Amino acid sequence: MEVGLYGNTHGQSYRDDENMYLHHTPADEMDPIRVALTAERVGIHSIWYPDHVCMPADSESHHTANVSGKRAYQRRHNMLDAAVVMGAVAVQTTTLRLATSVLIAPYRHPLSDARQFMTVDHLSKGRLMLGVGVGWMEEEFAAVGIDYAERNRRTEECIQIYKASWTGDLATFEGDYYSFRNVSQDPKPVQQAPHPPIVFGGNTIRGARRAARFCDGLYPLFLDTYTEAGRFAPLQDEVRRELDAQGRSPSDFLMLCAASARIVDAGDPDAQAMPRRTCTGTAEQILEDLSALADAGFSMAVCMLDCPSGALGEQLDQIERFGAEVIPEAKKLKPAGDWKPVT
Repeated sequence: MEVGLYGNTHGQSYRDDENMYLHHTPADEMDPIRVALTAERVGIHSIWYPDHVCMPADSESHHTANVSGKRAYQRRHNMLDAAVVMGAVAVQTTTLRLATSVLIAPYRHPLSDARQFMTVDHLSKGRLMLGVGVGWMEEEFAAVGIDYAERNRRTEECIQIYKASWTGDLATFEGDYYSFRNVSQDPKPVQQAPHPPIVFGGNTIRGARRAARFCDGLYPLFLDTYTEAGRFAPLQDEVRRELDAQGRSPSDFLMLCAASARIVDAGDPDAQAMPRRTCTGTAEQILEDLSALADAGFSMAVCMLDCPSGALGEQLDQIERFGAEVIPEAKKLKPAGDWKPVT
């Protein structure tokens, strides 16, 4: 099993007993290059960057990462752009895979996104993984001029356009929202099997169905404070049904997840708590949780590190400890089932 890292380009995360929040972190305290270099050195598989265009000061939208629906972001919130950061990180690293968690596909024209992330794949010499989602903040859709009710179908068209742009000599598409004929998008990505992997970020049956129909993997979020590793088994069942209907095999489909995480010493209250927060505690306790996720079929857990202080130093310390105490043993865990292992 591999361990990924959720990028801190929208601030350091912290938790209470119900919800996850993000600090309004100064840009220089994010230092994404230093974070990425540290992650690569300690053996983290990939780093996953979140996506927003802007942050409405007030929102009544239900935040999908929190059981209560309370949003994680502050009224004004520092956010670095995922594609720009990934380009910078690409030329400073050599093995770390670069991903989005997740790109909100309807916010921008898909031809523009296809070119940006093809560029990331080239700069990284073939290390792109594209996480895609439909979005959740209705007020942000209003700000960018897209009807919130259209987000699901727009996302499906966007994914089809990414693939058409990355694989065909000339791309043509006729849909309800996008239409063009015989346009070139060159060069093609470095990864041509047949294109960089696209995983769908979603926690619903509809999202699982969309992942199987249009993508190469499913990426649900275990970001609530307490959770069971098998909670997304119904989504996996739906993926299997849909793949079977298409004549596809689960062995060609990735099963990844994200989870909040924090490593502490044995005497820390987080290690002694009953119940204990997901992927939080000593290295041994975290490995118990990762083993349960592997038994549930997941070949990678992307860890959103819980850093209550909001300080870069705390995150770097967490990354170092995961590298020394968790990752070597996590790599020995064999995911259950016949899903495609992440590489």
